[in-house]
Amino acid sequence: MNQKFIVKIEKGVLEQSYKIAEMDLTEGVNSVFELLDEEFLKTVAARFAEMAKDFKGAYFRYNY
Repeated sequence: MNQKFIVKIEKGVLEQSYKIAEMDLTEGVNSVFELLDEEFLKTVAARFAEMAKDFKGAYFRYNY
């Protein structure tokens, strides 16, 4: 897709997506998997927690 790799990570109704230019990766799709290391996945999990908190807050403001 436009010479980009798109990585989508989902948790329930939430989704994070990352676009990586193909030219930034020396080994193609294998480089994408190298980016998904433990430190990155920990920050993704923390971001999901913040996203869920934000969504719950908005939901309760709207419904109550």
